[in-house]
Order: sequence, then structure tokens, then C-alpha cells
Amino acid sequence: MKQKNLILVAVAVGCGLVAAFLTSQIGAKSAQVEQVEIPVAAKELPVGTKLSKEQIDTFVTFRKFSKDSVPASYASTKEEMLDKRLVRTIRAGDPFNPQDLTLNAPITPPAGYNMMTFHATPEKGVAGFAGPGSRVDILCSIKARKTGKVEVFPVLLDMLVLAIDANVQGVQQGAFQNMSMVSLAVNSQQAKLLHAAINRGSDLRLILRNTDKPSEWHNVPTEEQIWAILRDEDDGTDAKAGTGKVLVRLPVPVEDLAAGTELTAEVIEKKFKLIEINPPAPIQFALDLKEHSGRYLLKDLAADQFVPRSALGEKNQQPKPGPDLSQAPTEKSQPNDPAKPVAPKVEEKKPVYWDATVQTARGLTKYRYQVVDGDYRYIGEVKEDGSVSKPAKSPNQVTPQAEPAPETKPEGGRTL
Repeated sequence: MKQKNLILVAVAVGCGLVAAFLTSQIGAKSAQVEQVEIPVAAKELPVGTKLSKEQIDTFVTFRKFSKDSVPASYASTKEEMLDKRLVRTIRAGDPFNPQDLTLNAPITPPAGYNMMTFHATPEKGVAGFAGPGSRVDILCSIKARKTGKVEVFPVLLDMLVLAIDANVQGVQQGAFQNMSMVSLAVNSQQAKLLHAAINRGSDLRLILRNTDKPSEWHNVPTEEQIWAILRDEDDGTDAKAGTGKVLVRLPVPVEDLAAGTELTAEVIEKKFKLIEINPPAPIQFALDLKEHSGRYLLKDLAADQFVPRSALGEKNQQPKPGPDLSQAPTEKSQPNDPAKPVAPKVEEKKPVYWDATVQTARGLTKYRYQVVDGDYRYIGEVKEDGSVSKPAKSPNQVTPQAEPAPETKPEGGRTL
């Protein structure tokens, strides 16, 4: 029995020695694997990036690769890449393939983009310092035909310059002295915006972006707002492409809101929506609630109700009460007292109405509102005979058309 145990111990010791030997051999072999340090992109570099002497240390770093994993073709030194441009986007950590670096080949537009050219001058093209591979913003200046007001805004941001005139590479020193055309990489929507701005007679300027940290634009208009400006429409309007129909967008609550609600950015975003109506919009209604951010509701608002300007104010401001129409005074006939002077009869002010024509499932339906101290009170639905029905609640707005309401005499002969 003892002899058998000794044999097992000897076998175990032998196996351990073999395993230790093999492990040491594998480690020694791994230590002998040759590694190569080659330049790679320090961050994602877009197509057209120039590896200039001033910026190559920012764009390029070094990384070790095992000899077996080194690419078949790569630039081994920074000097090989100096003053060359990228013909494709290089991701962070990727080596530089010599075929992706060029001094002479034109810059290829990124996938999904095409080339578009427009006229420019050295004055409008950053004195000619914007060249192929540069990133620019397009600043637009346009004068409204109706008001003469000048609008200045960035129409396109972070655009890739593909060529200046017929040059697809930058000048060796200085800038393009006699530039007359700029070619940009644009997608289909950017091409339409740029073409519309040019046809509108806009003054377009190139803003050369800082490659590391460009300055930020504040209050950048949305694409819809830019189209409205180019079409010379009033603020808050939107012309739907292909329809030729201009609509006004007004905010309405998505649910009932109580007086005292603060119009924070979150409340404006989550508690309101925009509906479209045919212009003109009554000036008594708020068009952009962002202009009233930080203010409070001075009265309750029902869901889908337009927001009167009179309902917005500071927290301690009290709304001006309107007249109580339910307690209208009645005249009593009394005999004239010759001893008392007769007061002159005050002519009763006629009520003012505003009608909204709404497209519903039943067809066109007209709703009537009464204007009282700048507020709009829902009266009811206008029938074909001119009478007005008394509804249970205000209707949901669905593209109503504002129009002046004529003085109407419904059944009974009373003037509304």
C-alpha cells in the first residue's frame, strides 16, 4: 500500500514539473514577440483634414502593434504624412494608409453628399484662407421685403470645402488671392437651403471654423424657421413644402393648467403643443411661449385652448377681470320726472366676434368666439342659418381659418 502511494506522488510531481517547464517556455516565447510602434489617429479625423506642421502632433499619436498584427501598408513616420490631406475619414486608433494621404488628388465628398458650387469673393471667403479640406459655417444676411428688417443667421454649419475655383488642394503659402467660386459637400436638404438663399439674394459669408474647438452659435434658427425667413413670411409661420400653403403655429396646452403655473422650459416642452391654423393669427394670442419663459399663468387654461397674452404675467400680478355678461343690466321704463335732469342715453357697445373655420370629419365647421377685454370666450358652433349652438365645451382646434365675423341675427331676431 505504501509503495502504491509513493508511485502516485512521484507521478504528480512529474506532471507538475512538466507543466512548469511548458509554462516557462510559452512565456519566454511571448516575450520574444517583436512589437512595432507606428503612428495612428489621435482622434477621429474627417475627410479633407490637412496634417499640417502646426497640428500634426494634435492629430497623430503612436501605438504599439505586434509584428503579426501590423497592417500590410502603413505610414511609419509623421514626416511621411506632413502637409498631406485625408481622402477618407480615419477613426481614432487607426493607422494611416498611404493611399488615404494625398497632396494632389481631389477630396471625395463623404457618403450621402454631393458637390455644390456658388460664387464667392476673397472678402466673403475669409480673405481666401478657406481652402479645400477646411470646415466652414455659412452666415446668411437677408432683408425682408415687407418690413425692411435685416435677418442675420447661420444657414449651414460645419460644411466641408471641396474646392476653391478649380483648385482641389490648398496653396503652399498664403491664401487664394482671386477666389471666385467655392464648392461644398452638401446633402440634398442642404443643397435646397443654399440654393433658396442664393435665389433670395442673400449675402453669404464663409466663417472658418477652429479645428479643435469652434465657437458656438446662439439662437440658431431651425430649418423650418430658415425656410420661413427665406420665403419672407412672418415669424411663427411655416410653408409646407410642395403645398404652397402657409400656416401659423400657435401653442395650446395638452391638458388643463391651473392659474399660477410657472412657464419653465420643461413645462413649455411637455405641457404644450403647437397646432397649425391659417393666418392671420390674432395678436392677442401668444405665438412663442419661450419668450414668456419664467412667467406665470394668471388664469386657468383648458386643454387645446389658445393662450391669451393677457393670461401671462408675473407671479403677483392679478388678471384684469372681464365684464360679467350674465348680469347684464336691464332697462326699466320709468316716467320722466320733469324736476330731474334726463341723463344722456349711452349707446351700448356692440360685441366683437371672431370666427374660426375648422376642418372636421363632418366637413368645414365654424366656431364663434367673443372678444372681451382682449380675451376670447367660446360662444358655440355657427349653423348654416346663422344661429349659434351652445356647446358643452370648447372644441379641439384643427387647422382653423381666422376670418372676421359679420354681425349675425340668429333665430329670434336678437343681435349676437
